[in-house]
Amino acid sequence: MEWYNRYKPQLALVYEEAGRRIASFPAPLGAAGLAYADKFDPVKQDNGKDYICCLLPFWMKEAAGIGDGECRSLALANVYGMLYFFIQDDVMDGAPSADWKKQLALGNLLLLEMLAVLRGLFPSESPFWGYYHRYVNTWADSVMNEAAADYFMSDPLRTAGKAGPVKIASTGALLLAGRQKAIGRMEQAVDLVLTTLQMSDDWADWKTDLEEGSYNGLLALLAASRNSEERLTERQAENAIYVRGGLKPYVQVARDNHRRLVELEIHAAELIDFHSFLLRHLNHTEETIESNRVSLLQGGFNYFLSKN
Repeated sequence: MEWYNRYKPQLALVYEEAGRRIASFPAPLGAAGLAYADKFDPVKQDNGKDYICCLLPFWMKEAAGIGDGECRSLALANVYGMLYFFIQDDVMDGAPSADWKKQLALGNLLLLEMLAVLRGLFPSESPFWGYYHRYVNTWADSVMNEAAADYFMSDPLRTAGKAGPVKIASTGALLLAGRQKAIGRMEQAVDLVLTTLQMSDDWADWKTDLEEGSYNGLLALLAASRNSEERLTERQAENAIYVRGGLKPYVQVARDNHRRLVELEIHAAELIDFHSFLLRHLNHTEETIESNRVSLLQGGFNYFLSKN
């Protein structure tokens, strides 16, 4: 995890600056904002979930040739943006709550901070704002339509849309370096990584998503393999995963993503290393399930021996 460890000091500076600004929000939003930001600070939590939001600007140094100060500014904008969009998700996915007033007010202050940072980097006539507009529109489309259009089955890369605003960092870095022609390939690369990241989340959360009725790529794949219009049950999903090898085609999508990512030749080695990290986890999960499945098919005694 050198792609993470080498940037810990930089991330600490970014979150320290974000904390100073958030602490100045009107009460009680300052305290609420600090508590919310702490949940997603990878230096404090070290849970791996939101690495790309904070680290993408630093991973762009090789491809764009920008300095540490510009990386920190883009990372700071992404942190504010990440928190803003997470609040939007919380409100959209949660039950009606009296806490919504605080969440929405906090979200708008975070959005203002993100825009303030970005305006300091990109003047109003910069093409950056056209990209920003497109990424937010893609996010809105994904939030509203991914389930009805079954994005994972029709076009898996579209599942990256909900995290699309993360690309303000990669696109911003290339624009600061005067490398606008490289943006298209980098967008494809980041979308591939975001798709596999979403797949990792969907594997971890499939039971919760099934219970709550949330769209989930793995569940979409399992449902598509059935000759039934009835809603998939947890027992049926478990049988598909653990008995019929249903995770194999799912993980193959991530493997294909990695091949396509390497073929893009984007010169962002740490972004590729991060994708390798995600893929190794999915591969290990699929191989472990397959090994257990084969042992069970060979008979209970063989399975006992394999475990003991």
